[in-house]
Amino acid sequence: MHLNTFTIVGRCGRTGMLGVAVCTAAPGVGGYCPFVRAKAGAVATMSWVNPYLAIDGLRLMAEGGSARETLDKLIAADPGRAVRQVGMVDSRGGSAAHTGTDCGGWCGHRIGENFSAQGNILVGEATVAAMAETFLATSALTLAERLLLSLEAGQAHGGDARGKQSAALLIHWQEEYPYIDLRVDEHRNPVPELRRVYEVAKHQSLPFVAQMPTRDNPLGSFSAEIEKSMSVAPAYRPGGGGGGSQ
Repeated sequence: MHLNTFTIVGRCGRTGMLGVAVCTAAPGVGGYCPFVRAKAGAVATMSWVNPYLAIDGLRLMAEGGSARETLDKLIAADPGRAVRQVGMVDSRGGSAAHTGTDCGGWCGHRIGENFSAQGNILVGEATVAAMAETFLATSALTLAERLLLSLEAGQAHGGDARGKQSAALLIHWQEEYPYIDLRVDEHRNPVPELRRVYEVAKHQSLPFVAQMPTRDNPLGSFSAEIEKSMSVAPAYRPGGGGGGSQ
């Protein structure tokens, strides 16, 4: 699959959360581009996507490799490196990116402590610059908010040259399952729709996830308040919901 895409990969220096936000002009980007593993790293694989660059990258970072060491090793072994674009951040905040010579259109990346911003077949460099600058300017906010704001900034500065169709937000924190995993698989305006879904999830999904079983606490800690909230129709829960129809 060829993903002409823009992504922001990031880490929160306060919490250690790791995540990816992405938008592209193809359906279902959340299944092929963002990969995250708690306490290891986060990876976005783009252009002519090779998911094993992310899968193997997370394994290598979990074994202690830095983002730079990991990406250099993977790209050196990949015969398709000229058409790959990859951004990654490790659990210590190190970052690395690769943009192949044949990714097409305007393509490039910016990296820094705790982030990697990249894109290919974009309207122009302003998309990647806006994502990087927004991430750096929002360090006081949660990682989810920073990633979404960065994605919104990238879209506002041009985004994918072909248009837009799907978007995703994936964040891991302390457990092997996602802390946030939201996808807009096919939509005329996927970034605003991802924002809408996140605002609902912030009131409903995140309190639920916070009480789910963990490795240290297999029973979890569900409260009567959460049970009551989830027992009513989506439109009547905190934050609303139900597809925006209420």
